[in-house]
Amino acid sequence: MRKILLALILLALALAPAKAGADGLGILGGTPSFTDPPYRYVALTPRTRHPLSVVAVTLQKNSTVDRWWYLRGSYYLPAVAADGSPGGISANGILVLSTSPRRYPPKRSRFAILDTRLFLSHPNRGTDSPRHAVTRISLPGAYSFDAISPDGSRIYLIHNVYKGREVSRYEVRALDVASGRLLPEPIVDPREPDERMQGSPVTRLARPDGRWAYTLYTGSKETFLHALDTVRGSAVCVDLPQLEDLREPFQLRMSFGDGGREIVVYSRDRKDAGRSPLLTIDTRSFAVRSPAVAHASVHQLFSIFRW
Repeated sequence: MRKILLALILLALALAPAKAGADGLGILGGTPSFTDPPYRYVALTPRTRHPLSVVAVTLQKNSTVDRWWYLRGSYYLPAVAADGSPGGISANGILVLSTSPRRYPPKRSRFAILDTRLFLSHPNRGTDSPRHAVTRISLPGAYSFDAISPDGSRIYLIHNVYKGREVSRYEVRALDVASGRLLPEPIVDPREPDERMQGSPVTRLARPDGRWAYTLYTGSKETFLHALDTVRGSAVCVDLPQLEDLREPFQLRMSFGDGGREIVVYSRDRKDAGRSPLLTIDTRSFAVRSPAVAHASVHQLFSIFRW
């Protein structure tokens, strides 16, 4: 059985594209701080009589399997935006896996938290036995993964609130991993405590240390940036009306500029703007530069950045 599972992992690495969030197979790249070599995280669900998931940590340079586990049930690596932006791994190697609901709206949401620093699937009995590598969480309602703190102690979830079979709104909730319980209050921008979050996540940009997660949302009413501080458990929402008339809003992407002090928003749709910046957002003050400034020539932009 173990040889068969290991063969499936190697086959998946050979054939699969490097992406995350697909049912059955996901590959998540990253360089966590708990170890030096760059790793990839692989999750797949082979077709077996009983639901089973295999998770492996592999070296990026040669796809060598460093360690692996199997879990009862069907789990996958979560994607956090429509463009397939991966998520689920903390800076110290805590990995969050999700399950797909069988019906909508789901009555319960299930997650598996895997500590990839531990090699054992099950602890030895005794007072000095290591703790479990896998922790399972089950919550009543419709939740999906959003972000994780750098030390893996807190997981942030999107709670979808349904009206009938349609999602009427959603909220960000924090889960304390040690207790397995949600913190009592949703995470909101204190400047707009009554603002209802609506829209779809288009793309995600995260700090290398995992502290800040920036998500660009678009919808029928507004386009905005949701900036989540995963250490403090606070959020800032930045309204972006400049992006609401684009032809293809789901072609929006983000990157860091000016040494990480700015978020550059651009479109992959040439009719919207090609790859030229549409606007920039200061990561400290969250001030938005106007499209007029963002559409300046390359020479002007470099002058602005040097200033």
